Amino acid sequence: MGSVVFRRAGVAIAGSLLLILSSCKPAPPTVAVIPRACGTALWEPAHAGAEEVARAHGMTVYWNAPTLSNDVQKQIGLLERIVRKRYRGIVLAPDETLALRTPVQQVLAKHIPIVVVGTELGIEPDHNLSYVLNDEVSGGQLAARRLGEILGGEGSVAVLGLDPKLWSLTLRERSFEETLASEFPHINVVARRLGQAGVAQEQEVAEELLQSGITPSAIVALSADATRGAYYALVEFKQTVAIKLIGFDQDLVPPIRNGGLDSVIVQNSYKIGRLAMEQIYRRLRGETISEKTLVEPELLTRDNIDSDAMHQIFTAHWWQGNE
Repeated sequence: MGSVVFRRAGVAIAGSLLLILSSCKPAPPTVAVIPRACGTALWEPAHAGAEEVARAHGMTVYWNAPTLSNDVQKQIGLLERIVRKRYRGIVLAPDETLALRTPVQQVLAKHIPIVVVGTELGIEPDHNLSYVLNDEVSGGQLAARRLGEILGGEGSVAVLGLDPKLWSLTLRERSFEETLASEFPHINVVARRLGQAGVAQEQEVAEELLQSGITPSAIVALSADATRGAYYALVEFKQTVAIKLIGFDQDLVPPIRNGGLDSVIVQNSYKIGRLAMEQIYRRLRGETISEKTLVEPELLTRDNIDSDAMHQIFTAHWWQGNE
């Protein structure tokens, strides 16, 4: 009888030890990723890329963002909550350049590694800050050269979606106009319009342009919202054939197949997400990484929309990894 009691006690002790040991096992490090918005064709591939790298290195991803890509105050509030929870690293796509500088500096003061994607902030990289960015200069050049090709080097263009609050868009627009002036001097910019806070407002801007008496040969829309707003206005005014539309930042893709949208300069956000997460992992291991990495955008057209290269860029199965 006594031996049975001792055996049961031994089993109980062994079970308790296993429970204690399992509870002492450290949880996998979690990295917070904050895009400008969730559920978009631009940022969900970044989610897939980040998850792929995290799984490979035994890490987990906390993914969250404001509902709207222009809600900078909510993004700042989310960043502050994440800092309080002491995640091991942060990947951030700022809604605005200037507004996010102080919050990011506060993150750095707490010695949390952060990789900024989407736009530079005017903060110099250091041992806890690096950038993985879409190459905006290359994107502007792609748009200008596509415009020169489809207009045969002559005509006029309106530029919509300018946004001085984002350095990336300023750089994108500057590169576009410089390339246009240098390589296609007979294509004139006849209108420039500031970006607005949402697709409906961007559509109103495009409608105002079409009603103003200005009839450009083409429109270049510098953001996803501006692209969608311009397309809706062209459809409304039955101008999708007469006025060519070149957009940026994949969001509106189907009209490329029927010619209602000529092309889109797409970010390889899948690759951006992978590289950013890899940098966080390497920083946590004490390794040296590049201060700034540029990722080439691609020109999406009717001719290459179904190519393997574009399929990878649009990969968004973050819950299953890369398929």
